[in-house]
Amino acid sequence: MNKFNCILVAVDDSKDSKKAFDYAVTYALEHEAKLTITTIFEINRLNVYEYLTKETIAAHKEQTIAIAEDYRKKAIEKGLKEVTIVVDEGSPSQTILSTVIPAVKPDLLVCGSKGDANHTPLVLGSQAALMAKEAHCSVLIVR
Repeated sequence: MNKFNCILVAVDDSKDSKKAFDYAVTYALEHEAKLTITTIFEINRLNVYEYLTKETIAAHKEQTIAIAEDYRKKAIEKGLKEVTIVVDEGSPSQTILSTVIPAVKPDLLVCGSKGDANHTPLVLGSQAALMAKEAHCSVLIVR
């Protein structure tokens, strides 16, 4: 089995994403790996009225950043020392594949199998299959 030194975990606030986060933290602790947490703000999921209101966009972006920061704090509380976050904007799978992975250079991408369909701006896991197919690193999809 490969030893992964740099783990990227893609999160939103779905149940599968929380399980993926727990797995990534456990693995990082056991193998003294670096952990990077990424959350993607999906601006295209906003309705036209939300999109035209700068305050609403700013509030959704702040919510996305807060989710990533919350996960970072939890990872540190569990004992990880080297935890970073990457928050970006766009389609989750495309942004992770084209921007986040090249910047972070992980050995392993961990993500949930499906996102929370009721949570409009942060549906991430539904794109797990595409990331597994296209990523240039190992991918673990957690259910």
